[in-house]
Amino acid sequence: MYFSIREKKILSLLLDYPNGITSEELQDILQVSKRTVYREISSIEKTIKSQDIQIIKPRGEGYRIVGETLNLERLQQQLGEKQAELFTDNVQRQSAIVCSLLLMDEEATIEGLAIDFKVSSATITSDLATIEKSLIDYRLELQRLKGRGIRIVGREKQRRQLLSNLIYNGVSEFDFFQFIDSLDEKKKTTDNFFLNLLSQSSLLLARRIFEQISQQAFEQVTDNQLQRVLILLALSIDRMAQERFVEVEQETKAKPESMQIASQIMIKVATTLKKSIPPQEVRFFAFQLEGVNYKKPQNIFIDSFDVELSYKIKELIRLVSETSGIDFRKDEQLFNDLSAHMSAALKRNLTVLQGANNPLLQKIRDKYQELTAAIIKELAVVFPDHQFTADELGYVVIHFATSLERHPSGRALSALVLCSSGIGTARILESRIHKYLNEIEKVQVAKISEMNQLDYKSYDLILATVFLPGFNLPYKVISPLLLDDEIKEIKDYIQTLHPDKAYGHVDEPEQEPSEAFDEIYETMRIANSLLQNFDVKQINTKETIELTLEEIIDQLQGTIVSDAKIVTNKVIQRYLVAPIGVPKTNFALFHCADAHVKEPLFTIYDLDRKFLIQGMDKKSIDLTRVLLLLAPDPMPESQQSLLGKISSSVIESDLNTEIYKFGNKEIIYQLLSSLFVKEIREN
Repeated sequence: MYFSIREKKILSLLLDYPNGITSEELQDILQVSKRTVYREISSIEKTIKSQDIQIIKPRGEGYRIVGETLNLERLQQQLGEKQAELFTDNVQRQSAIVCSLLLMDEEATIEGLAIDFKVSSATITSDLATIEKSLIDYRLELQRLKGRGIRIVGREKQRRQLLSNLIYNGVSEFDFFQFIDSLDEKKKTTDNFFLNLLSQSSLLLARRIFEQISQQAFEQVTDNQLQRVLILLALSIDRMAQERFVEVEQETKAKPESMQIASQIMIKVATTLKKSIPPQEVRFFAFQLEGVNYKKPQNIFIDSFDVELSYKIKELIRLVSETSGIDFRKDEQLFNDLSAHMSAALKRNLTVLQGANNPLLQKIRDKYQELTAAIIKELAVVFPDHQFTADELGYVVIHFATSLERHPSGRALSALVLCSSGIGTARILESRIHKYLNEIEKVQVAKISEMNQLDYKSYDLILATVFLPGFNLPYKVISPLLLDDEIKEIKDYIQTLHPDKAYGHVDEPEQEPSEAFDEIYETMRIANSLLQNFDVKQINTKETIELTLEEIIDQLQGTIVSDAKIVTNKVIQRYLVAPIGVPKTNFALFHCADAHVKEPLFTIYDLDRKFLIQGMDKKSIDLTRVLLLLAPDPMPESQQSLLGKISSSVIESDLNTEIYKFGNKEIIYQLLSSLFVKEIREN
């Protein structure tokens, strides 16, 4: 019989406590959730059934193991004889073997690996066969040298990417941040194999660097993304200290914003190590940052805003809405979350070894089967060149499921949710709390890495998606999905914890009336100005679209713009950076934000000839209508909000697109008016 380390621990406890042991006691000893205990015991029951042994749980009592004395003694003997295992499953052990081989300076032998990992030589041989196939995708090779042993060969870039991925997947977010927060000049001990692969000095340096760089740049980074970056940085520090540098390659340039942050980080590394950092190391780290949502630009006036991706996300939402019969198109939060997530997913270079998937994501896909089927179908249509992994698909499903569950309303208590998962899981949890727990008014989701910064006194109850060893305040462990039985448990928990507050109502401090009025008035003033200046005009075109834009903006000199030449160059530069033609239409949204724009303007120009330009889907369109959107720089938040409504409305729905495509001044004026009224009401 085979038992994992955790299963063996549970069996030993059951044998040591013949009168029974409760689920709560098992949770405390094993440091796991109630659902984990239930799952592990269910697995054990299947294994021991053939031995005429069973686990029972009388009502109101703990778990007991029962069977003939001889059978129980045989089980006890088996548990004692089996050699202690380092890893709970094959995937984890294979990942550890790969890490060991990647970090070795010389060849390893099968016998040596068998001793190191406490398994048989046959198991190692089988593991290596699996590993060899997986390495191909990483452009790495498992070499067998006769009489010497085995090793992994390949370039430093691929070695480091694979190492960082495997280390990341070998450490839970909670364990990682608990360990890294405890680091100081004294060496700490940890039983985690993967954490021990990184030097503590490099981890400490990585943590300190991220504490020093701009917090604003990384405020949208999820725990798992921060964990990835810290691991990669610590690993890179270790490798560079050993003179193992990424090779010089002919590559495309990283984005300026990524290079800027990577440069800041590597300057601090160089200062600490007293070692010069080659340019290719800065570029390598910058490329890795492009798979991290260190900021989420949703404004077309931001240089890094990806117009093409924005269009594809809108298309995905539209197609999934049509296929599923559920209208997701009006959920702006869904668009924002998907944009940030897909931007990272599409830039991610490598995944983990095959088989190391997230069981939580599988549960989510199972729960939303029809929605998942619709998403799979339409992802293939919108992103035909990208093969989404099972985990990537799971996260996309989470975003749509969150939108489906979103149902805000007034509540009584305030709850803090400590979530170890990414933003998608956090949002679905938050939405289910709002929907099914009428007692809770305010929900604050915080990351495990933020625990030391929180004011716990401001919350009525604390929930967590993982067990928090050493946390001395009352809290309840829940699953990220917040299942039906857990909802009832939380209701009971609230009654126990806050009987005087449950079902009550707490008034929120309201904004000062004068402040609220000023904000509304300013928004109304800008909206009125945009409507007054809006027009649909005919214009005589020049030889090129660039000269035509120059002609259009020249007409705004003195009224809307103070320097038409500078603004024209800015508009043309933005046009050249990314395709802006709306697919299957005759128009494009030309835009810029500049200090030489006096006030915001949105107007439309009909051309008397066609220009062939690139659309957001990389296909050409015949341009006959120019949508021009200009904004001051900097612009107040009220302006950003209104102009954002205009830009998003262009591709928000098929009806809007048709209006912008063929509509006259009166029809488009009505559309803009309705957008502005909605914005003012929501604020």
